[in-house]
Amino acid sequence: MPSNITLLQTIEWAKKFVFLRPLAIGDFLEPAVSSANTILQTILGPPFSWRWNRVATGFICVPGQQDYTIFNWQANTPITLGYVLVDSNGYSQQVTTAGTTGSTIPSPFNATPGQTTTDGSVTWTNQGSIGVRNLSTSYLFGWIENASVQDTNNVSGSKEWKQMYAKMDLALDSEKTLPKHISAQYSDTNGNITFRLMPAPTSAYPVFITIQQKPPIIEGTNSTWAPIPDEYSRLYNWGFLTLMLLYADDERVQWANQKFIANLLSTSQGLTQTELNIVLNNWQQITGAPIAKGDNLQQGFQGRAAL
Repeated sequence: MPSNITLLQTIEWAKKFVFLRPLAIGDFLEPAVSSANTILQTILGPPFSWRWNRVATGFICVPGQQDYTIFNWQANTPITLGYVLVDSNGYSQQVTTAGTTGSTIPSPFNATPGQTTTDGSVTWTNQGSIGVRNLSTSYLFGWIENASVQDTNNVSGSKEWKQMYAKMDLALDSEKTLPKHISAQYSDTNGNITFRLMPAPTSAYPVFITIQQKPPIIEGTNSTWAPIPDEYSRLYNWGFLTLMLLYADDERVQWANQKFIANLLSTSQGLTQTELNIVLNNWQQITGAPIAKGDNLQQGFQGRAAL
């Protein structure tokens, strides 16, 4: 379950270590709020992947079309022709009559390919099944963790899923075949993401996208640490304490920093050596404090690999 622990609870925990020094000062409650957001962004940012921060979406390709705008469903919102979303039953729905969405999301969308669903003044047309259920119609997009395309034209008839490779940016391309690459090409101010495929598809291939969500913004001491579950409170507690000790010029910052990094790296899985080095270097730039001696870090990495 997402966290029910608030920033205020973490502040009260940290105050015991900083001799009850006030940590949320003035109308903007600083340095607590900015520090909490720094910690949340570090834990939820790339290259870390968490099962509790993962959502899935997708769409059905249109032959020859590279760009697909997935509508992050919102109530009473004007949208245009061509926007797509995937419903919770795994059907790709496309806007065929532009308009303004209703006050609540259709539940359910029409489950028959070719049939329509009314959503306020918007008409959605079912483009077919992606073949996966429990997909998400809304999310806070952070980055593409993984993506697959189903080769429905496979000569063996097996309809195999093929991995696509996520890129930061893709060019327009006139070649047409089974897509091999995907990028989150554009993002508007409403959280709708335009994905680009390369090469352009030759058929109505289903595309399945796994997403890591971006961190929400902590705005005050009553904000929770969601979506981080309570069982991982040690991660943000030690990270928050590290920054509080840093700002107080307290020599114990190195002690807290080691605990934060040790907990973060021992909890995460699947990071390459290069990704680990990037994480450590980036965090050292924030704190200005070395994480550990190189030989100690290497022993720790080897120990995790042996588990």
